[in-house]
Amino acid sequence: MSDDEDQSVQMEGTHRGKEKAKRKRPPMKKRSAVWNHFTLLEDNPNKCMCNYCGKQYQCHSRLDGITNMTRHIKTCESYKTFRAQQSGSQQNLTSEGSEENASNLVLGKGWSQDACRMAVTKMIIMGELPLSFVDNKGFRHFCSVAIPQFVMSSRRTIGRDVMELFLEEKAMLKSLICNNKQRVSLTTDLWTSVQNMSYMVITAHFIDSDWCLNRRIISFSAIEDHRGKSIGKKIVACLQDWGVERLFAITVDNATANDVAVGYVTMQLLSWRNDDALVLAGQYMHVRCCAHILNLIVVSGLGELHASVIAIRNAVKYVRSSSMRLRTFKQCAEQVNCPKGIVVLDCPTRWNSTYLMLMTALKFQAAFDRMTEVDKPYEAFFPEKENNVRRVGPPGPDDWESAERIVKFLKVFYDATLLFSAFLSVTSNLCYDIIGLIESSLTALQESTDPWVSSMAYSMREKFDKYWESTGKINKMLIIASILDPRAKMDFAKHIFEIIFGNDSLMVEQMTKAVKDLLNEFYDAYSAFSASSTPSMYGESGLSGSYGGTSSSQRFTTEANLVDVAGGEYDDTFQVSRPFLGYARKVSIQNESRRVVSEVERYLKDPVEDPSNLKLNVLLWWRVNGSRYPILEKIARDVLVVPVSTVASESAFSTRRRIIDEYRSSLTPAMVEALICTENWLQSKLFANPVYNLQEDIKEQIFHMELQEELIKSQASTVEAVSADIGVMDV
Repeated sequence: MSDDEDQSVQMEGTHRGKEKAKRKRPPMKKRSAVWNHFTLLEDNPNKCMCNYCGKQYQCHSRLDGITNMTRHIKTCESYKTFRAQQSGSQQNLTSEGSEENASNLVLGKGWSQDACRMAVTKMIIMGELPLSFVDNKGFRHFCSVAIPQFVMSSRRTIGRDVMELFLEEKAMLKSLICNNKQRVSLTTDLWTSVQNMSYMVITAHFIDSDWCLNRRIISFSAIEDHRGKSIGKKIVACLQDWGVERLFAITVDNATANDVAVGYVTMQLLSWRNDDALVLAGQYMHVRCCAHILNLIVVSGLGELHASVIAIRNAVKYVRSSSMRLRTFKQCAEQVNCPKGIVVLDCPTRWNSTYLMLMTALKFQAAFDRMTEVDKPYEAFFPEKENNVRRVGPPGPDDWESAERIVKFLKVFYDATLLFSAFLSVTSNLCYDIIGLIESSLTALQESTDPWVSSMAYSMREKFDKYWESTGKINKMLIIASILDPRAKMDFAKHIFEIIFGNDSLMVEQMTKAVKDLLNEFYDAYSAFSASSTPSMYGESGLSGSYGGTSSSQRFTTEANLVDVAGGEYDDTFQVSRPFLGYARKVSIQNESRRVVSEVERYLKDPVEDPSNLKLNVLLWWRVNGSRYPILEKIARDVLVVPVSTVASESAFSTRRRIIDEYRSSLTPAMVEALICTENWLQSKLFANPVYNLQEDIKEQIFHMELQEELIKSQASTVEAVSADIGVMDV
């Protein structure tokens, strides 16, 4: 290469280097939301101007930042005026009514950025969606089409909005409980998440001033261990956090740790020096979960399954083992005109699923018999060995007959479990009736001619006596709840005693007297609470008026005169020592005791409501008639709300598993509590259950009656969809 060529190459390289040095990086996109309110000046890109008031600010990215702009937009009066005009003047035309019942009336509704942002936050909470859902491209596209002017927030902003909404809702609920000095009952349960963290949920139950049944999750927090003292400390800390000073009952399962926890809570509340913190010193505060006890009773009896149950289970297992076998079974069911549906396979550790399996299998008995005739693999399935043991089956006539008896036997316990587990309506008033039904059923089944049924009944009776023996071990507060049902009263309790104790009239009278005495004890306690919560006629207000004039207590004008004659200043000790004041208190207590007897006796002697009216809303009855029994009304408000199972707390398990799944296990305990509690509170607001509306009660009863049919239909539709994808197979 010549010198000229070498020089030209060097000059070309230098020229390219200068061009590269002159090339600038494109400006970064403004990412902060504050730039929605400011515009850069054309003549000076380091300055910007407010879009509303025109005020200018330095905005150099390195020297100034956006702090000054953020502060300005929070205080800009022109911006506030603009927002008010936008929310008040911009109208969208919408039709009145719901989607199912839309009318032709067109209304104008205002649009607001804040309202849309709050709606998105509530959607995330109530839909149990991840916070990152707002970053979903499809959702953002939908919002850009449906609400073009809406500026979507980031997931971090939504997270802050969730916490703010949680605190707002908590403050409102806390004011409701504290301002009314509401006495509450609690249920609690423990759960371990996929994070390997233990969580404890506490649910408060109370009846408000409108006699509406309220169920609110008030705590969902991490707990270090499952010891009783740790559980008790969590409950006490929750009560203090919410300002709850009056507790009536705590419903827990039968774990030993819960006994320790309830004892710890009782000791702590008694040390608060609050006279009405507990009723009767918390003697009847501990309520054992009836659904859990019932499950223990049934499991103890089903320790060794009847051979007929095993035979039917093997038959169902064969049908559900492949799509070809299921298709053959459905063809056999059509040939013998069996009802539409499908059999379900049980979970061996859950007796209620065994009950559902037997109940559905009995409907297809003819189809199983047909399978024996036309399906040779069905017959060959049972001689095979499973775990080195020949399979039991196929089910014969004796097996189906035994299955019918077992279904009738388990139906009592299945229906009782559904009633104990209901939490949309009052259950404490019906609990004693169901316990009496279970005891009567066990007594009758013990005399069965079937050795297996009789043996099972004896095993279950042993477990029954451990918790509910002849009502001696039952929390008698549940008997009081049945008495406060206007359809039952004391006559029903006595009727149950006669069934249990038979011809032992002395025992019947003793139990009747004990329960009535307990009702009077409750009455005395609540009378004392009412007296202490109202201004006393012996208080300072009654003596601080003009001594020469009329006293503020018209009933005891002489009291003021006596103090005036004695001379000197008002003194509590001297006032108590006056003989007349002691006499006045004695007369007041005597009058109160007479009123106690008259009110209790009047309620018990008044005619009962029609017992056949199963749809009677007990809370509505007390709301209407409570003024006739002012003290009993307060007792009924606290006793009837007591839940007889922990299902209200356990029902949050499904929510927790959806919120804390393996893909969102990084949520902090504080955010988990905010999501779960706020969802519960928002759902309670949207789907309120006023006591004067029986729709929810009726819906719940219909749900219980149709539970099995819905389960069968859902599984049948799933199987049909799978079969349609696979195609029709030859038998």
